[in-house]
Amino acid sequence: MTGKPTNPSTEADSPEVLTFPPVIYGTFFIIGIITDRALGHSLEFFGFPHRAGWALVVIGFLIVGWAIARFVKEKTHVDVRKPATTLVCDGPYRFSRNPMYLAATLLYAGVAIAFGKTATLGLLIPCLIVMHYGVITREERYLDGKFSETYRDYRAKVRRWL
Repeated sequence: MTGKPTNPSTEADSPEVLTFPPVIYGTFFIIGIITDRALGHSLEFFGFPHRAGWALVVIGFLIVGWAIARFVKEKTHVDVRKPATTLVCDGPYRFSRNPMYLAATLLYAGVAIAFGKTATLGLLIPCLIVMHYGVITREERYLDGKFSETYRDYRAKVRRWL
């Protein structure tokens, strides 16, 4: 299911998010790596959780690939800073309103776990707070204004994360 805009407008047709989401995830990840190096902390898992971290990375890549493929097929922008032309509600969007952010979270956590980076993993929490207030709530407000009832119906049926 996809939805076309009910309120097509050219002025300020953007959710005015803080920045491109990969920049947010990347910034927190880099700060975490620097902190881990400075503190010399490491998660000790005796093998298994490190493999579990790589499993999260693989799952994250599969989800983001599927989500991007849906956007490309519907000819809408992957970059959240650009106007949405279509509301994509199928594929991974049947299970999560934010599968790309879910995938980025899995990738971040997976790499931090795979390499045993304690501070990096801990910084995922403030990263998600910044994502929530700096990206997700702004994007939701924008989609509600642009797609009105179609987006509200979708939001009522599908959870934000899972």
